[in-house]
Amino acid sequence: MIKNIVFDLGNVIVQWNPTYIISQFENDEAVQQKLMTHLYGSPHWQHFDAGTITREDLIKNVGQEFTEDYHEKIHDMVHHWHKHVPPIAGMAQLVKDLKEQGYQIYLLSNTNIHFDEYKDTIPALQYFDGYYISAQNKLMKPHAEIYHHFLQTFSLVAGECIFIDDILANVESAINVGIVGYHFDGDTNQLREFINQKIHR
Repeated sequence: MIKNIVFDLGNVIVQWNPTYIISQFENDEAVQQKLMTHLYGSPHWQHFDAGTITREDLIKNVGQEFTEDYHEKIHDMVHHWHKHVPPIAGMAQLVKDLKEQGYQIYLLSNTNIHFDEYKDTIPALQYFDGYYISAQNKLMKPHAEIYHHFLQTFSLVAGECIFIDDILANVESAINVGIVGYHFDGDTNQLREFINQKIHR
């Protein structure tokens, strides 16, 4: 029996589009591409989400690739990217409906340690019962350890959980540890149908 619905954050609850985010800070296309390479698409950002470097380290490391006149902009992009991740259409309503039906709602996300600074700006998150953040636990999807530790942290049974993620490797890894997985493609109505099928079996 399904009792718990577990969501990823980027491209599930909110839109994560680094190209769009960068465009909100920088107009020059060549610089935009460089920022993609050295910031959001870089190993530095992955280490930031993994909790192995600080925000200050990230800004310093990325800043070394740019002239000093870009350093303030890089600082702003690291601190304020979350202001440019609009909600996925229909997702807040789906989460609200599931919560009202009595399901426990959880977040399992590869994101940075400053999650608490911006979580209240995302409408759907008000209905969540627990948040599992990669940087806070020094574990990252799709490694199996993160799913085992997530289940242990909230005393959940794998087979009683549905996990929704936009990255197939993350879904497959969850399935491998016994969690029901769903590869989200942006269609909230289709996700709702899948959940209804699973919970009414």
